[in-house]
Amino acid sequence: MSFSSAKLSFFLLAGAVVGLPHSPLGAQESKKVYGPPAPARPGAEQAVEALPPPPNIPAALQDAALATAWTHPSVRAAEGQIRAAGFDVRAAKWLRFPSVTVEALAISQGNTASAAQSGAVLNVVVEQPIWTGGRIGSAIDRAKAQELTQKSGLDEVVRDLLLRTLQAYYDVAAQARRIEVLTDALSQHRALIATIENRVEQQISASSDLDLAKSRSAQVEQQLAVAEAQRQASLNSLVELTGTSIPNLGNVPTYDPAVHHPVREGAVEQALACDPRTARLTGQSLVAKAEQRAAKAALMPQLVGQVSRNEILGERVGLALRAQTGNGLSQAVAAQGARARAEATEASIATAQRDLREALRSDFAINEAAQARIASSGAAVKNSRIVIESYKRQFIAGRRTWLDVMNALQETTSNRLAVIDSENSAQLTAARIALRTCRWEPRPRFQAELKELSDVRE
Repeated sequence: MSFSSAKLSFFLLAGAVVGLPHSPLGAQESKKVYGPPAPARPGAEQAVEALPPPPNIPAALQDAALATAWTHPSVRAAEGQIRAAGFDVRAAKWLRFPSVTVEALAISQGNTASAAQSGAVLNVVVEQPIWTGGRIGSAIDRAKAQELTQKSGLDEVVRDLLLRTLQAYYDVAAQARRIEVLTDALSQHRALIATIENRVEQQISASSDLDLAKSRSAQVEQQLAVAEAQRQASLNSLVELTGTSIPNLGNVPTYDPAVHHPVREGAVEQALACDPRTARLTGQSLVAKAEQRAAKAALMPQLVGQVSRNEILGERVGLALRAQTGNGLSQAVAAQGARARAEATEASIATAQRDLREALRSDFAINEAAQARIASSGAAVKNSRIVIESYKRQFIAGRRTWLDVMNALQETTSNRLAVIDSENSAQLTAARIALRTCRWEPRPRFQAELKELSDVRE
């Protein structure tokens, strides 16, 4: 048989093998494209549709979340890992296609006519895998699981960044409200100090009263300075998270009891179903199981179609059965190690689910406690304002001391700050619950593909 006819016979054999159902290309697709398709960029894959923001998410927070979820360097790094994993999948799929080995030899003499005439020999071997005992399939499964693990890792990175964005945004909002209350309290303290100064000059009140009043005012100034510093620190965190020099925060978000107290029913189930950490660990478990199958497949023989030409044997076309067990029981031990890693990852999945349930239930408990505090603190603010106005009139009339007035003013300020903290806590926990239950998704997730692979391989 000539080398040309041998090549023709082999490539007919290879074409028949590549067109089998397990091939990454169908019979019609193989006529258009040779080899597996190139991986798409992250975000172009089929993913779960993002839901519109719920009513408890302000527009400014939505904009900050979008900026963080799409532009943060950690997100870019995770996208790079996804692209690399996509190329690994494509490389694994190429294992189904023929391999070519070429060897060029320069010799002084040989036993063939071509070698004697030219002094050079070209040895060529082309092999097409036909049956590999599961080596190729497990390699592709491992690469796919690695890719989906990276996608779930991106989801996890986005969720963690968004949790930080939520915290920074509502810290800025809370401190802005605290600054407003403390500024008002400071002005009232200074007005009261001016009144006491007049009384000291008229020798109605002692100078020690004025010193104590100034001390109370200095305490409010310190609280105001701390609030301004905390606001600036939270704003700096928000700037770094969003990547914008001056984030557009809009108006301070207002508390609405109708939207800032989500219901518990179904929340835990929703959170577990879309938890990116659980999805990432599930992907790692699938990777370990694919490695276990690969180690077992390495013990099996493999059948390949082969066409070759070399100086000694000439031109050949045929089938080769090849078996290689590796050194000792290394493959069997490797399979046991992969199984142990899969079991360890499954235990980590249970831990992640417990952590998520704990965090979610804690958010609900804080949210419900905030609702109760808002009602009581609001009533306290209303009553303390009535009291302080009454004390001011009685102070002027001489029936109340300045200390009574300042204590009432301090109580009013404390109650107003308590309302701010409670309302901010309700808004923050409501947003965290929406994020953890995937009722709010600034960026689509990739978990549909991971679920499909898990259903097939389990």
